[in-house]
Amino acid sequence: MSRLIRSLAIGAIFVASMLVVSCGGDGGSATNDGSGDGRQAKPPAAQPDGDEISSEEVVPLYEATAVFIVAEGFYGGASSGTGIVLDDAGHILTNNHVVDGAGSITVRSPVDGREIPARIVGRSPCDDLAVIEARDPAPFVPATLGTVENIAVGSQVYVVGFPGTPSESFGETRLSLTGGLVSKLGAQFAYYGLQNMIQTDASVNHGNSGGPLVDKTGRVVGVATLAFQGAGLENVAYAITIDEAKLVYQQLLQGRDIDWLGVNVVPNDPEYEYEFGVPYIADSVVVMGVDTSSPLFEQGWVAGDVLQAAEGQILAAPGDLCAVIRSHRSGDQILLEGVGQFPEPETGGVTYDFYSTTVELP
Repeated sequence: MSRLIRSLAIGAIFVASMLVVSCGGDGGSATNDGSGDGRQAKPPAAQPDGDEISSEEVVPLYEATAVFIVAEGFYGGASSGTGIVLDDAGHILTNNHVVDGAGSITVRSPVDGREIPARIVGRSPCDDLAVIEARDPAPFVPATLGTVENIAVGSQVYVVGFPGTPSESFGETRLSLTGGLVSKLGAQFAYYGLQNMIQTDASVNHGNSGGPLVDKTGRVVGVATLAFQGAGLENVAYAITIDEAKLVYQQLLQGRDIDWLGVNVVPNDPEYEYEFGVPYIADSVVVMGVDTSSPLFEQGWVAGDVLQAAEGQILAAPGDLCAVIRSHRSGDQILLEGVGQFPEPETGGVTYDFYSTTVELP
């Protein structure tokens, strides 16, 4: 029986108890240099030299290094986030969820506020990291990177980025700064399969994703990635260490995706059955979207399908799928089992039934 290839309107589903910080950029007027256009016309201050800096010095230091990213979706809508310029060629590190599913990507020039097209170089969804490349690297200044070894619990850190929504003008969006302390090192975030993270009480909001976590010397020590909302928690945010990010960055520069099947999943929830007709199955994940270049797309998996197991391992969260992917190499075959949508000719609708397939890991 053939699969029904269709997409369900479930892109707005999210887990209420936790939030992946993924969209933003607040509005405001850029600094006026007297030229009359109200925009910055010169590069920022020099990169840090290892001495401790004041909080007032952080934003000027990163005005051409922490960049505003807007990702336009294939089917409308936009998300935004922050990126970290890492070299003179215009390669920018950000979170994968900032650019996932993007039909086009633009970054803002710190010199004149213009929109500069960018392309995805490589992605690692299981690390939630991606590298993009700006077509014109001239306006940007590479970051100076530190190491997690230079911070400890209680160390002062700053989050630099563009919180808000992507609706503001590129030329008017200003860099934002929040500060706090390192709350924990080596933090685990099993939901997404992320490990050895930096936990901080610095405020992280929509749009900070992919931006730098900066130590008191002005060096990047982490990539702002996640924040809790609800669940009785406040001021709990996570950053990927720059040490881990550099290892992934070097692989992504080769121009290929890693730990990737091209599918977004979230834990199944009874509300999805009530609102969207997706059958609730305990300890399963719901497919939110499938990349058209994914091997899963070729096998017929679509948004609204339910994945229950991979290689016999129960899938209760995105991190479970990542654990299976990481345990295999490129070219390995992975058995996926779940409940998929099938056409129902008599009614013209669909019915859910057991479905399994074997896909090759890219």
